[in-house]
Amino acid sequence: MLHAYVRQLIYRREDALDVMQKIAVVLWKKLDQLDSDDAFRKWSFGVARFEVLAWRRDCAREKERLAFSTETIELMAEELDLQSEQLDLEREAILQHCLNKLNKDQRTALQETYDNDTETHILARSFGKSVTGFYQWIYRIRQNLAKCAREMANAA
Repeated sequence: MLHAYVRQLIYRREDALDVMQKIAVVLWKKLDQLDSDDAFRKWSFGVARFEVLAWRRDCAREKERLAFSTETIELMAEELDLQSEQLDLEREAILQHCLNKLNKDQRTALQETYDNDTETHILARSFGKSVTGFYQWIYRIRQNLAKCAREMANAA
């Protein structure tokens, strides 16, 4: 998603890839500044925005002809941020709808699998399944969620 964001702001593929490399380095170096895992997306897109603007500034210094002015890139970035937030809200609503279609055991199993550090064999036993059977059950639940999400997205 981050790469798609950058590609919408930078026309040439090679330039976008160069900027993505710089973004990756900045994200890695500043990862300790991230407040929470939930804020990663917004934070990384903010870093990307600044790196695109820095790239734009550097290109202007080198007197390269650019397709967009800095103001246009800023406006495009703001619009992309709004669209991205809207997509996140839509995805969250779709996921919530699909999760609500699961029975209580299925929702609990998913939550326990992804939210806790409980070992799989303990989870499997608590749901009356073998480890292999538990993995297969979780796989089928995830497949059903993905199918539901695709159907909801296509219906929208």
